[in-house]
Amino acid sequence: MTRLLEALIGRPLALDLTDQHTTTGGDLDPAVRTALGCADTDPVVVRHSTLVTTGGAAVSWNCVAVVATDDELTALLTDERLPIGHSLAGARRHLARTVLGAGVTRWPAAGGQEGMPCAYKESVLSDHRSTVVAHLHERFNPAYVPLAAAR
Repeated sequence: MTRLLEALIGRPLALDLTDQHTTTGGDLDPAVRTALGCADTDPVVVRHSTLVTTGGAAVSWNCVAVVATDDELTALLTDERLPIGHSLAGARRHLARTVLGAGVTRWPAAGGQEGMPCAYKESVLSDHRSTVVAHLHERFNPAYVPLAAAR
């Protein structure tokens, strides 16, 4: 998705990692745990990030849950310097994406204020064995991805 967003806005994007921590499947929302197909005791890395322009403008807000059972793949999906799309492309790794849902939600607002309506996409990434390895929830800044264009 990173490359598509960069093409859409006509400029490169960088990662602003706001939180990344290890937990277990049991701590995930039940719908996310089901989408991942992981057990309550499986190690999971949860990552919150924003993709930003070089000027610091937020283009997408992302919440990713990675089942941490493949060390190499987990390292790519949790690289603290690069967006996931760049990390995978740099390693020449290709994961299948299955879209679980898309629609309208709220753009995260600063200072506790309610955000504007924005487009979102929820999907999972699967490895070469068709094993789901990550769940992604992406919200797109309506200033860059207007809702009229998302419908």
